[in-house]
Amino acid sequence: MDKRLVLPCLRGFIGSWTTYSCMMRLSDASELIGFADELHQIDKLSDKIQRELNKERAIEIKNYLIDNEDRFFNSLVVAVYDGDPNWHGVDNLRPNNEESSKLEFPEYAEDCIGFLSVTKKEKFFALDGQHRLAGIKAAVEEKSAVGDDLINVIIVAHSNTPSGKVRSRRLFTTLNKKAKLVSKDAIIALDEDDIAACITRKLIESEDYPYFNEQNVSFSSGPVRDKTSITSIVNIYDNVQRLVASKLAVKIAELDKLRFRDHEDLLVYVDSFFRLTFEYCDYLRESLSGSSLNTKHRNSDDGGHLLFRPIGWDLYTQTVLTGIKQQELDMESVVKLANSKDLQLSGSILANKVWSTKQKRILKVSAKNQKLIEKNILAQ
Repeated sequence: MDKRLVLPCLRGFIGSWTTYSCMMRLSDASELIGFADELHQIDKLSDKIQRELNKERAIEIKNYLIDNEDRFFNSLVVAVYDGDPNWHGVDNLRPNNEESSKLEFPEYAEDCIGFLSVTKKEKFFALDGQHRLAGIKAAVEEKSAVGDDLINVIIVAHSNTPSGKVRSRRLFTTLNKKAKLVSKDAIIALDEDDIAACITRKLIESEDYPYFNEQNVSFSSGPVRDKTSITSIVNIYDNVQRLVASKLAVKIAELDKLRFRDHEDLLVYVDSFFRLTFEYCDYLRESLSGSSLNTKHRNSDDGGHLLFRPIGWDLYTQTVLTGIKQQELDMESVVKLANSKDLQLSGSILANKVWSTKQKRILKVSAKNQKLIEKNILAQ
C-alpha cells in the first residue's frame, strides 16, 4: 500500500473558500503541481499559454533559486481535485499550565491547526504563481538539492464541473489580472468577469455562433500567416471590446469595472455584428464553405481583402460604429452598406492608405486616412 504524503497545514476560511496553507518541499511541488490547463476551454489557446510559460521568466527564476542562498518566494496558490486529500486536525491544543490564564486562545484556533494528507494521485494546478512553478520545476531538475527547500502552498478545493471551473477561473483571474506577466491570452482564456473575454470564448467555442472556430482563428501573437485563419483571437477580443464599449457608451479602459454577468445581453449585440458581416461579405462566406484557402484573400501580391487582416477588422469595426453613431443607421444597414463597397486592399478606397501597392505591404493608417476611408465606405 502506497504511503500518503503528510503536509503540515493551517486551515482557513474566507468567503466561500476553505484554504489549506501547507508547507511543501520544492521537490514535491515540482512533482505534484501542474499548470491551469484544466481551466482552459480552447485547446489551442491553452497550448500557446503553456509554451509562453516556460521561457525567459522561468529561466530567471530557476537561476535565482540555484544561485542565491537568500532566496525567498511568496506562496503559491494551488487548486486540487480528484484523489483523496484528507484533513487531520490536532486536538487538545489549549495549554493547561499556570500561563494559560494569561493567554487569549480563540475558539477558531483549534479548528485551524493540523495536517493535510494526500495520495499523490490528486490533480494539483497553480492558480497563482505559474512562472514561479515553472522556475521551481527547472531548478529541481537541474539541482536536486534545491528540492529540500520548503515553500508555503495555499491549497483550495476545485470542483471539476462547469460551475466549478467558472468559480476557479474567476479566482485565477482575480489573483493574476493585475500582474505584469499575465498575457491577454490568459485573460481571454480564463477571465469569467471580463465582458469581451467571455464573449470571445463563446463566439469560438459554441456551435450557436458558426462563423469563428479553432480552425479559422489564429492563436499566434504575431501576424496571421497561415492558410486557414481569418484573423486572430486577440484581434477578435480587441474588436469585441470596441463594440461593447460603444454600446455601453464607456471608454475601453472602463470595461475593467464591469462584469459579464451583469451585461450578458451584449452577446446578442456582438453576435449580430459578426453574423451580419459574414452574411454580407461574399469572401467570408466563401471561406466558411471551405471552397477556398484564406491565402487567396490575404496575399503579398495585391494584399487581398480587408477582412482577412487583423488591422482590417480594426478599421472595419470602427467604421461600422462610426456609421451607427454619426449617421444614425441601424447595424444591418451600415454593415450592408460597408460590404457593398470595394474592400480590396489594392482597390480605390484602401490602396496606399492601408496597403502600399508599390512596396506590397500593410501601412500604418494615419488618423487622416482613417477618416477618409470611413467617409468613402459610408458614402451612400
